[in-house]
Amino acid sequence: MKTALAFYFLTIFIFEVHALPLHKIEGTQLIYGNDDRYEIYEYPDNSFIDKAQSVAMRVPSRRLLEDRDDSSLINFQARKLSQLMPLICSDEKYIDQYSVGDCSGFLVAPNILVTAGHCMKSESECSKNKWIFGYTKGINQFQKSDVYSCKKIIAQKLNYNESEVNDYAVVELDRSVESRVPLSRRHMGTVLPNTALVVIGHPMGLPMKAVNGGRVTLFNDKEMLNPLKSIFLRANYFNANLDVYAGNSGSPVFNQNTGKVEGILIQGAEDFIYDEEQKCMKSKHLSNSHHNSYEKVMRITKVPGI
Repeated sequence: MKTALAFYFLTIFIFEVHALPLHKIEGTQLIYGNDDRYEIYEYPDNSFIDKAQSVAMRVPSRRLLEDRDDSSLINFQARKLSQLMPLICSDEKYIDQYSVGDCSGFLVAPNILVTAGHCMKSESECSKNKWIFGYTKGINQFQKSDVYSCKKIIAQKLNYNESEVNDYAVVELDRSVESRVPLSRRHMGTVLPNTALVVIGHPMGLPMKAVNGGRVTLFNDKEMLNPLKSIFLRANYFNANLDVYAGNSGSPVFNQNTGKVEGILIQGAEDFIYDEEQKCMKSKHLSNSHHNSYEKVMRITKVPGI
């Protein structure tokens, strides 16, 4: 009964707070091998700290309110991860940080942002959400100049079926983003297996994190059941063993060697699991074997309109 209750609360958390389409997306809470998450300003490569300036978080407009004393500031609902997930284990990382958003995205032009298709499914979602740059640990208010609206959706697709995997959205913001440089990306060709990767985004709506230690992987155990079909489907995505979470959807996935965006984080593996001994929810851990690498990355070269 307790296990069932735990999964119930977790489902409510993901559905209401992170707004993921659970019938299509399995979740993205998973640690492969060592936990390779960093606060963005602690990441050992400064070039990726610079690139993080162009990564944004999607936040429902209803969670934001102009400061009464200073109109240049925006306040947000202060809810710690431990409050949103009361059954999360007390030794999980970041449980005392504030969860604000529900997806990530990144600049590809001064006023054009790319994210996952399930993060921006309609013009209604466009109008009801903001895109905020620069949410890092220690920030308790946003500068209004860092808050942008979605003007319109330029291109969007969300298909997970037997013949196609497509999950992307290209968004025009209400104005050009100031002092932030659009990210460089792959324009042709494909990334090779075993290429080292870095992902930057907002896992579970938390302050920005960078993740390394992941690589482009070969077929996982599920894909090996039908390799010919998997080869066909992989035209639009590749797999990786990345330590990412719900809220990382839409994050840019970088080639660690070139610094260019290879794709968009779109899908992952099984969610938190219930720890019978501790009676709480904890991140699932897997080895770094390609057989159990389940993170899907939409190839940036397959995204139209950019």
